[in-house]
Amino acid sequence: MSMAIRLCRTGMMTIAWIMVLPCLLILLGAIVPIVPWFRIYALGVVPNHTSWLFLWAIVALLIGLLANSLFKSRAAIAIVVTAVATIALTTWVMLHLLYIAQVNGARINVVKALELREVRDGARPDESRVYSRPGGEDLWLDIYHPAGTPANTPSPVLIAVHGGGFFQGSRSSGAANQRWFADHGWTVISIDYRLARDDRPTWNLATRDVQCALAWTAANATALHIDLDRVTLTGGSAGGSLAMAAGYLADAKRTDPECGPAIPHIAAVVAKAPLIDVIGSWYYTGELRDEQRSYLTRYIGGSPRDYPERYAAIDLRKFQFPSNPPTLILSGASDPLLSPEAGADFVRRAKAGGLEVRRILFPYSGHDFNTTYNSITNQAMRQIIAQFIVDHGAGPKLPGLTFTD
Repeated sequence: MSMAIRLCRTGMMTIAWIMVLPCLLILLGAIVPIVPWFRIYALGVVPNHTSWLFLWAIVALLIGLLANSLFKSRAAIAIVVTAVATIALTTWVMLHLLYIAQVNGARINVVKALELREVRDGARPDESRVYSRPGGEDLWLDIYHPAGTPANTPSPVLIAVHGGGFFQGSRSSGAANQRWFADHGWTVISIDYRLARDDRPTWNLATRDVQCALAWTAANATALHIDLDRVTLTGGSAGGSLAMAAGYLADAKRTDPECGPAIPHIAAVVAKAPLIDVIGSWYYTGELRDEQRSYLTRYIGGSPRDYPERYAAIDLRKFQFPSNPPTLILSGASDPLLSPEAGADFVRRAKAGGLEVRRILFPYSGHDFNTTYNSITNQAMRQIIAQFIVDHGAGPKLPGLTFTD
């Protein structure tokens, strides 16, 4: 065999292994929790890039088949077998994710799922304003005006609260999703709030900021052409917790009068991966326990032993009032940051009290399972959220409107 042929064979084999082995390992990492820290990475990659894992495995298979037809080697056969196994696993995972989407009313474009754009990219608000200045700190919000709404016709409003462990993140973190909802008839208002610092826990401040943004929205409803009977409050991670707290307290508490005279009634709450049981989260033995404790220390000021009254005050399970709006919770089934039992317990308590709470778990998914804009999970989430809001009378009233991507 000439040197050129050997180099060609080696090059083909190397490319195929480089493509297929990482895909297989990532899939196994998400399916079988053998290597804890690698599992965290896999649980982020799989829900966001399943289509790419499938495509790479197909390409590796084709290279392996070509190499075997040209050189007839065991190494080429091994590549083919590995690629087939990877394709089978990826197909199973993809079909499972598509099934979750389908049974919840979402239709997925798997070709679009190859797009690599993230949810924070590719969109800008129509305007930004300061809605409050607590202690001289400007708190901003971004406004995305709705498309397709007739002039002077009030639109529903979606108020979004960003995540980031209560100490980081910004109102622009979900800009592409916010533009999608605006394009489908909502006025979207994405807010910032006071972030925790080592010298300033915000356990008793951040929810007030969300309430202040709600009051500001109500005070500016006429100018914004929004319908205060169709207000949805949504958030992800830390923002999901704040959205639930502010939404559940909207009819029970009033905010700083400088923000506005009153908080509007909330028609629906949507939370992605919210922190529900803060005490349980402190003691949860997941891989990210130390990271979670650092978040809670910033946000609350210390441990449950140091501040039991603070932890008790923000436990969302205690915010289950008869007036609570319908709530949709979306989570990763294998979230390494939050205990799945806390979410299940919350839903049980809510249903026992006659409250409407719906919870959807995405398989093979961790905490950040929808960071890619057109991933299967994010396409599903947008449609599921939109339909949930519409089903509860808080969506656009536009003829012929659909939410399929």
